[in-house]
Amino acid sequence: MIWACFTGAGPGPLIVCDAGNVNADCYLEILKDGVVTFIDTLLKPAPDADSITVAINDTFLFMHDNAPCHTATKVTTFLKKRHLPTMKWPAQSPNLNPIENLWTDFKERFHARCVHLGLKPSTRAKVLEKCADILRGLWRGQGMELITKLIESMPRRVAAVIAAKGGHTKY
Repeated sequence: MIWACFTGAGPGPLIVCDAGNVNADCYLEILKDGVVTFIDTLLKPAPDADSITVAINDTFLFMHDNAPCHTATKVTTFLKKRHLPTMKWPAQSPNLNPIENLWTDFKERFHARCVHLGLKPSTRAKVLEKCADILRGLWRGQGMELITKLIESMPRRVAAVIAAKGGHTKY
């Protein structure tokens, strides 16, 4: 199980979860270690910067779906205390989150890399660590072309869901 995020500035952290599933406590740790640290890094100017770009209120919108770990009271309270605006997710909507499209590409590259290395699926610790290393390397090398396309698709995705009244869309 992995968790990752991205922004218009590029890929964020990729966190390899040791547990097979993620509950509210685990997700809260991911948010603390991943999202908050990443946002702080994005907003911190470089020591030699002549100027900085300041985000306005509507430039950052955190997206996650209605999975139980995402909607747990402790998680929503944490996000509100950190003033992280979160997209309101329709209850029965198609998955709007553009990272799902990125996962498809990412998984294909991961499997191709494993085949190239002759790496066979296994639960052995050594193999799992090698897989985690491959995942991290691929994520660090993620280009901006697909990320930019996915971010730019959000207005169309949301409009399609609204037009379909929460029903099926091409996304």
